[in-house]
Amino acid sequence: MSESAIHFPHADVRALFAQMGRAQKELGRDMGQALKFAGWSVARSLGVQTKVAPKYRDYTAMKESRREVARHGGRKKYEVVSLKKGRRKAFTVRAESVAKLKQMSQVRIGKAGLAKAAWMWGIKKLGSGGGFSMKGATASAKQFGRENMDVTSRLTGNDPFISITNSLPYASAALKGGMSAVTGAMGKAARSMEQIITAKAAKKLGAK
Repeated sequence: MSESAIHFPHADVRALFAQMGRAQKELGRDMGQALKFAGWSVARSLGVQTKVAPKYRDYTAMKESRREVARHGGRKKYEVVSLKKGRRKAFTVRAESVAKLKQMSQVRIGKAGLAKAAWMWGIKKLGSGGGFSMKGATASAKQFGRENMDVTSRLTGNDPFISITNSLPYASAALKGGMSAVTGAMGKAARSMEQIITAKAAKKLGAK
């Protein structure tokens, strides 16, 4: 994520700490465990809101004469747009058909879903990744996602902490809503914790 400061709404911060207090009081978790639960909830909130890129770059068939197509052995001309470091770059390729076009390395996005996969690894490092959909992400993205996510923590002692770093340069751009999704993540995490704690507490008391 960007190294610029992120300011979370005070109400969301208070709500998250309130749920950490509930986790300790109602579920019997210590401070470190409650903090880990909160970190997991924030990472999961961001992961859920992260889009999976399409498997193919945007392409458009370009107008040209039949003679021009025939001159290139029946291969049609397409304009393909790639996105690198936030900048769009257009280039042209030729292919016999759209099906053939999609087989080209210049058109396929080999690591589609990498941004979402990175959050998946962060979530797993903080707890279970169950219920987190990776639909649409390629196998390569799932494999390399862990290389862009770093989670460090100290969950014991008087000053426990968790640090979550997503080093993908387009991590914010991949979020539905961009940076507004980041600032709203803590509030969503608090609401998710509230639902989970309420359900677990009810189960603990024998409710069905």
